[in-house]
Amino acid sequence: MPFLAAMMLTTGAEAQSSPSGAHDLPAVVVDKPQTAARRVKPSPSRRAARRQAVHASRRNAPSNPATVPAAAQAVETATGHVDGYVATRSGTGSKTDTLLRETPQSISVVTADEVRDQGVVNVQEALRYVPGVFADAYGRDSRGDYPRFRGQDPNIYLDGTRVIDTYRFNEWRIDPYTLERIEVLRGPSSVLYGDTSTAGLLNLISKLPQAKSANEISVQYGSFDNKQVQLDSTGKLTKDGDWLYRFIGVFRDSNTQTDYTKDDRILLAPSVTWRPTNDTSWTVLGTYQKDKTGSTTAFLPIEGTLYPGPNGFIPINRFASEPGYDRYQTETSSVSSLFEHVFNNNFRIRQNMRFTHVDGEYHSIYPDVYSNPTDPFLDPARRTVARFGFDRATTKDAFTIDNNAELKLATGPVSHKLLFGMDYRMLSEIARSGGSYDAEPFDLYAPVYHGATAAPMTPEPYLRQSQLGFYAQDQMRLGRWIAVAGVRQDFVTSNTEGSPLQNDKATTGRFGLMYELPFGVTPYVTYAQSFNPVFGGGVCADFCKPQRGEMVELGVKYTPSPGTAINAAIYDTTEKNRLAADPTNPLLSIQIGEVRIRGAELEVLTKVTPNLDLIGAYSYTDARVASGDNAGTHVETVPLHQASLWGKYRLAALGLPNVTVGAGARYTGTTWDGADNFQTPAYTLFDAMLRYDTGPWALQVNATNLADKRHVTTCLARGDCFYGMGRTVIGKVTYRF
Repeated sequence: MPFLAAMMLTTGAEAQSSPSGAHDLPAVVVDKPQTAARRVKPSPSRRAARRQAVHASRRNAPSNPATVPAAAQAVETATGHVDGYVATRSGTGSKTDTLLRETPQSISVVTADEVRDQGVVNVQEALRYVPGVFADAYGRDSRGDYPRFRGQDPNIYLDGTRVIDTYRFNEWRIDPYTLERIEVLRGPSSVLYGDTSTAGLLNLISKLPQAKSANEISVQYGSFDNKQVQLDSTGKLTKDGDWLYRFIGVFRDSNTQTDYTKDDRILLAPSVTWRPTNDTSWTVLGTYQKDKTGSTTAFLPIEGTLYPGPNGFIPINRFASEPGYDRYQTETSSVSSLFEHVFNNNFRIRQNMRFTHVDGEYHSIYPDVYSNPTDPFLDPARRTVARFGFDRATTKDAFTIDNNAELKLATGPVSHKLLFGMDYRMLSEIARSGGSYDAEPFDLYAPVYHGATAAPMTPEPYLRQSQLGFYAQDQMRLGRWIAVAGVRQDFVTSNTEGSPLQNDKATTGRFGLMYELPFGVTPYVTYAQSFNPVFGGGVCADFCKPQRGEMVELGVKYTPSPGTAINAAIYDTTEKNRLAADPTNPLLSIQIGEVRIRGAELEVLTKVTPNLDLIGAYSYTDARVASGDNAGTHVETVPLHQASLWGKYRLAALGLPNVTVGAGARYTGTTWDGADNFQTPAYTLFDAMLRYDTGPWALQVNATNLADKRHVTTCLARGDCFYGMGRTVIGKVTYRF
C-alpha cells in the first residue's frame, strides 16, 4: 500500500443543487459518520454487482460512440472517457473532480475521440484546434512536443505530477495513444502545482484499467513510409472485479519529412488496478518506451527559407547533419502509482506518485547560421555554410509525489470544498557532452555527405534538484456566488557539483470569483501567480533564476444546453526572468527582463445535431518585452491572431450511417523574430478525415496540410528558421473485439 501523508480532518457535507442546476459544492447538511457495522464489506456477489455498476459509469474503454445508445453512455468523471468532444468535468484546474463551468480559469479538454478523429501522431498535434495554443511552433520536431500557450512555454504534467522536464533534450515524449484526455490549463497554476510558468500547464491523463472488457488492434500506413501497429486491451483479472488490467502497445517504423531521419518507437504500457472495496482504488502503471530518431530540425538560415535567395528555396526535406552519425535516442522506464480512498461522501484522500528513469543520446551537426545571422554563407554563390557538431549523453532519474485530502463542509450558508496537500519532486542528472567542428563547407542546395567523428565527451557536473510544496485551497459557494481561493509555499534546492548550493522559496496564490446568471451564463474574474524554477542542466550557461509571473483574467463560461460549451476570456499577464533563445548558442537559453502578454480567446464546442460536431477557436495574443535590453520588442514565436475550425459529420441523412467525414482549417498569423527585425508570414492549412465503421471494423484515412502548402512556422533573430509539415496522409484499419 502506498505511503499516505497523515492528515486529521473533520467530516463535511454533501452537495446540493445550485440555483441553475446540479453542482459540486456542498450544502449545510452534515453526513453522519458510518459505524463499523455499516462499513462491513458486502458479500462477494453483491460487491461484484456494485463494483460492476461503478466501473460501468466510469469506463473509458475504446468504443465507437456512434454505435452506443444514448441511455448506455457513461457518466463523466474528471479523468474518464468522454463520448464526443465536449467534456464537462476536469480535475486539472482544482485537483478535485469539478465542473468546468465552476472553474474560474481557462481550461480546454482534448478528448480521446478527438485525438482519434484527427489522426494525431504526437501530443502537440492534438493541440492544433485549442485556443491560445501555437501547437507547431517549431514544426514537427523529432526531439519533443514544443507547443506555446499564450506566447509562453507551458510545463508538462502526467496524471497531475510533473514529467521530468520541459523543453530540454532527451525527455520522455508521451504517446497520445496512451492518453484518455489532454487538458490545457492556461494561466498561472503554481498555487496547486508549484513549478509552472505563467503560460500554464499541459496535463496528460492516462488511460486506466476498466471492468468492461474491450480490445482493439490497429494497423496504419502513411506518408514517409510510416508503418505502425498499436493495441489496447482492458478488462477484469479476477471474476469478482477486484483486480483489473490494461495493456497498451505501440510499435512504429517510420521515416520523416527530413531525409535520413527515422521516427521509430517501441512502447509497452501495462497497468493494473486493485479495488478491494468500492471506496478504495489503487492503480499501478508501468511504461517502457524506446524512441529512435534524429535531426528533423535542420536549423536552416533565413535566406532560402523565409524568402528565396539566388538559388531559390532550400528543400523542406533538407538534412544538414551526417547520416550514420546523427542520432537522437531516448529510452524511458517509468512506474506510477495512483491511489484514492473515500471515507464518506465528504472526505477522501489521494496520492499520485511516479519514478522515471531516462537514458538519452543526442548527436547532431547543424549549420552555423549564428555567427552572422544575416549572411551565414561562405561563398559568393551563397550556397555553402560552416557547421557545428553537438554531442550529449544523459542519465536522468526523477521522483514525484503528490498527497492531498479533500473535505466538504459548511459554515452557515457558505458551503466549502477544502483541499490540503503536500508534493515533492526530485531530479538527478548525470551528463557527458562534447562537440566537433566540421571544417568542410556544406552545400545546402546540393549537399555532399562525408561522415563525421564525434569528439571525446567529458563529464558535466552532477546535478540534483528538489522541490517541496505545501498548498491549501477552498472552493466556496453562497447561493449563485462561487469563489476559489488558494495559497502555496514552495522550497527549491539546486545542487550542482562544484558550485554553491542554490536555495529558492516562494509563496503563490490564486483567487477567483464567479456568478451564475440564468440560462447557463457564468462570468468570472481570477488573479493568479506563478513560480517556475528551471529544472535540469544544459539550459542556461550558468544557473537559471526562477521565473515569476502573475495574471488577471476576465471571462465567461456559457453552457446553453447539454453538448455545447462556449468559453471566452481576456487576460493580462507579466513574467520576469523569462527564457529566450541565446543569440550566440542555439542549444542554450538566456533570461530577459519582464514580458507582458495581453490577449483574448474564444472557444466553441458543440454537438449541433446527433450527427454533427464542431470545434471553433480564436486567439489574439499581444506579447512584448516590457523591460530590459529589448524593451518594446515583440516576443518571438507568438502569432498575433490564430483561428481554427474543425467539424465531423456522420452521413446518416444521406443513408450512409457508417460513413463519417471530417474537415478542418487552421489559420496562424504572423510572428516576430524576437528583435523586431523581420516577420514570419501567416499561413492557412487544411485537414480532412474519412472513416467507415462496419461491425467491429473501422477504416480511417487522415490528411493534414491537404494542399501541401510550404510554410515556415517561425524564424528567430539568432538566424535559424523552422519548416512546418508538408502534406501527410495516414490510413488506419482498426479491429475491436
